[in-house]
Amino acid sequence: MIIETREDVVRLSGTLHKNQWMTIKAAANLLLVEHPEGIIVDCSHLAEISEQGAKTFLEAMRDIESAHSRIIVANLPEQIMSVCRSIPGVRSQLPIADSVELARASLRAVKTVHHAAHSTDSTKRGALLFVPLLADIDLSYGVAVAQQMAAGSKSEIRLVYMLEVVRTLPLNAPMPEQEEDASSTLKQVRAIASPSQGQLVEHVERVREEIDGIVTTAKAQNADKIVIGLAKAPEQGEESDKVTRLIEVLIKRAHCEVVIARKNQSE
Repeated sequence: MIIETREDVVRLSGTLHKNQWMTIKAAANLLLVEHPEGIIVDCSHLAEISEQGAKTFLEAMRDIESAHSRIIVANLPEQIMSVCRSIPGVRSQLPIADSVELARASLRAVKTVHHAAHSTDSTKRGALLFVPLLADIDLSYGVAVAQQMAAGSKSEIRLVYMLEVVRTLPLNAPMPEQEEDASSTLKQVRAIASPSQGQLVEHVERVREEIDGIVTTAKAQNADKIVIGLAKAPEQGEESDKVTRLIEVLIKRAHCEVVIARKNQSE
């Protein structure tokens, strides 16, 4: 087997008859330094693969995802795809793209982006304010409240888009339409946020279910507060089913303080 690297791509050529991850790992780790959002394995020149060889991908996924990055396999020839589909762990977990270009678009669409309002002293960081971006809640008001809370401090405001992935797909599978929605929403929120109030961090989190994902992600990221903005009360005096469930789940399960702010009726 021949291993070549260029930019964010590891290209495999020849035959893959045994688990070669330890051989590939050093090259992959070098690419991840320059491309922390993830790397691509191009299999367009791979001629043969065995069951043991396919486990290269499984071990690679475990290593790279444990480091909070992504790996996408691209250009799998049909005969290689057939072998991968026959192996349960690989079949259910392997993120696959039809081309290197589509894989790269997916990686770049969901990377974490930092917007620092000022230089921060890493020894004196403020609170982490976790602002989930969901339909049915008032994104602009939620961000405004978080920025008011962060004013004059070194708090980080983390704007987190919850990208819901159906269980029939690997969690890191490329999803062009949903990724475009995520990018569009983050762009919209970025346009309304004040760049001078708090350090803004844009992040896309892939989850199986949006509301449960908020709870687990906020805890995993050690958030100090979860901030939810609500629009003016509807005429019926009732929230949507999603917002009602969101509030109930946060009150019962959130590990940290939850701030639920409703826009004043007069605004």
